[in-house]
Amino acid sequence: MYDITDTDSFKKMTDWVKELRQMRGADLPIIIVGNKSDLEASRVVSKDSAEEYARKLGVDHYLASAKTGHNVIEVF
Repeated sequence: MYDITDTDSFKKMTDWVKELRQMRGADLPIIIVGNKSDLEASRVVSKDSAEEYARKLGVDHYLASAKTGHNVIEVF
């Protein structure tokens, strides 16, 4: 999970994924989730960048908002 309004959180997430895959292998199920979709006007991590990263990994990408509940049940 990363915060769509924080590029550092996206970078950290990519590091976590790399670390997880090194420890647990490429078959580890992963879903990429962009949180705070309710703050679209403040977005700094582009949806295209996140979706391209998810495609590169061969995983799904979702947008969610813990504040509004958007996609929370679907993702978790």
